[in-house]
Amino acid sequence: MPCPFTPLLLALCSFIAILAGFVKGFAGFGFAIVFTPLTLLCFPDPRQVVFIALVLGALMSLGVILEARAYVNRAVVIPTVAGTALGTPLGVFLLLVIDKPMLKGTISALAVFVTLLRLCRYEVSLCRGSQPLAVGAFLGGVLNGSTSMGGPVPAMVVAWQHRSVNECRAILVIFNLLSYLLAIGMAAATGIARMHWLVFCLWLFLPALIGTTIGMHAVRRISPGTFMHAVTAVVGFAGIMGLIAVLK
Repeated sequence: MPCPFTPLLLALCSFIAILAGFVKGFAGFGFAIVFTPLTLLCFPDPRQVVFIALVLGALMSLGVILEARAYVNRAVVIPTVAGTALGTPLGVFLLLVIDKPMLKGTISALAVFVTLLRLCRYEVSLCRGSQPLAVGAFLGGVLNGSTSMGGPVPAMVVAWQHRSVNECRAILVIFNLLSYLLAIGMAAATGIARMHWLVFCLWLFLPALIGTTIGMHAVRRISPGTFMHAVTAVVGFAGIMGLIAVLK
């Protein structure tokens, strides 16, 4: 049954879309990490939230990739595309077979896990070869297809490979754009997606675009440490609230 699009719901989701878009424009990834757990508190069907996050994330990635295209090269494109193309369909299959409470709990638990990683500042060193990048893209693709929140996996890989900020952003945008498009196509082909979900995506596109544009302009004006602490707190809060809702 469609969730009623009340003025309050539209206002809340528009605010969340602006915040998530800001993160996307600032970091090159992270739209779904903010959008999905927060929006999950407003919708009963997690599949609807995942689909909306996938569509909006894909649209936001188009804008960011234009800015980051100068740092795209074959050495990173091939492993990223290969891992993403293999992992995302598997994630969409999991979206089909996992029941709603389990999916909702998985998304919330993933948000808490990402928060803990940020707080612990856990870090390792990886070689800059293509294999770690392909594995990270594969695992991230699985999570993107099933929860829309696969970005942290390849993000950690490129950070542990000690790549430059611009190169990291380019890799993550390629990963997210391809994974989102694959997941959207499979969701439409398998009947997961509903038309009123797409209508809601169109409503939230402008707020998400505004947030992304602000984030792209703010990337050199805001302290990354301060900003990411705030994002970590928001994501962690959303994950905890989601788990509480599931466990009630």
